[in-house]
Order: sequence, then structure tokens, then C-alpha cells
Amino acid sequence: MSIMYGWKFQCATTTCLPYSTDIASNILQCQTNCLAHVQCKAASFHQSNFTCQLFDSIPNQNNTLELTIGSVAMMVVSGTRIPS
Repeated sequence: MSIMYGWKFQCATTTCLPYSTDIASNILQCQTNCLAHVQCKAASFHQSNFTCQLFDSIPNQNNTLELTIGSVAMMVVSGTRIPS
């Protein structure tokens, strides 16, 4: 996964809203939650409230990233999920 500390996914349209929001005790658990779901393409972990948002679609990462202290944005790198 590609990990970007200090960023979160912020979407203004319904095409990139999270399909799941869960509680995760740490970034590794959030990352594992995303990799466990084939439809997950990206995730945001928020350290302040331990929430993990899973996304199945990120149309343009440059337009959907927002600088946020205490957040981590992660994107699945194509072809690296085992099993695919």
C-alpha cells in the first residue's frame, strides 16, 4: 500500500464516499481491513477517533486528498494484493 501521513480522503461527490467506516485500534489494523476486502482501493485512518474509512473508488487522488494532522491516507497498489 502507498501510505501518505497527514492526509485524508475528502470527497464532495457520492462517487467516492467511503463504503465502510469502522473502528480500528491502529493504522495497521485499518490497512489490514482494506486489504481483506477485494473492493477496497483506498483507506483513511483517523488517529483522533480511531476510525477507518474504506473506499472502493478514488477517481482522482489529487482532488480528493486534504491535509489533516493525525490522519493517514492509504491506497492499494495495483497488482500487489495477495491473493489478487
